[in-house]
Amino acid sequence: MPGRALSATKKAQNEREEYNKVMTRAVAEYQAEQAKTGKKRGLRAVCFDIQKQYLQETGKVISLNHNTLNNLAKGGRSISEFNAEKRWLLDAEEENIIEYTLDRASRGFPLDHKQLKAAVDDIARARLGDDFPESGVGEQWTGRFIERHSDRLHMYGTRGLDKSRTQAVNETTNAAWYEMLGTLLKTGDDGKPIAPECIWGVDETGFQPCHGVAPQKVVGPTGAKVQYQAVDGNRENITVLVTIGADGTSIPPAVIFKGKAYQAKWLQDNPTNAM
Repeated sequence: MPGRALSATKKAQNEREEYNKVMTRAVAEYQAEQAKTGKKRGLRAVCFDIQKQYLQETGKVISLNHNTLNNLAKGGRSISEFNAEKRWLLDAEEENIIEYTLDRASRGFPLDHKQLKAAVDDIARARLGDDFPESGVGEQWTGRFIERHSDRLHMYGTRGLDKSRTQAVNETTNAAWYEMLGTLLKTGDDGKPIAPECIWGVDETGFQPCHGVAPQKVVGPTGAKVQYQAVDGNRENITVLVTIGADGTSIPPAVIFKGKAYQAKWLQDNPTNAM
């Protein structure tokens, strides 16, 4: 399957990285040349030889500037290094933003440009303080950031999760969910595993009061999974919440139903101590 075409920004970034890689090679070659005794190759000769070698190895033409080589060989900074110093985020901070963005997307809560900008502003302002603009990064910053990291980030048109539920219940998504849950249980929010006594499962069920009518055996059509029976009940719904801990303990169930005041008799004949 053919890959997606690179954006102009990403293409320019790749070209700069390739140029820097070849220039770094030329700097090492020139410095080694200067350490020799006797006749030495000059800047232009080293640039020409490295260009020729790279062309033979990759089939790509890279034009090296001998003035740039001279500057770097004397300890100068490349344009990429200079630009890196002007970036609002450090490399580690950019990596944190990328991981945070991917994590949010995997949970079904992807960031838009505004939310991404807010996250970046918080990180940069925490480190730079008053040196960081009150308005934060520029309006186009997040777009350029995504393009620079297009190998890991991409913009999508959203699709409602409810429309995808029938397609979401499959082996792949289930495995991803349990892997994510397992990671959370092992690391928690502070890098420490979550203790079993702090893990609780809660479920609820609802039913209608039927004035004590016991289930009966009745006749129904073959193949039906359940046979409903009309009873003398009302349309009120009673909800029961059951909570069980991962360590095997449990707390009394909670029962929710319509009432204007709490009555003491509700605690009578209550073996489970439901509240």
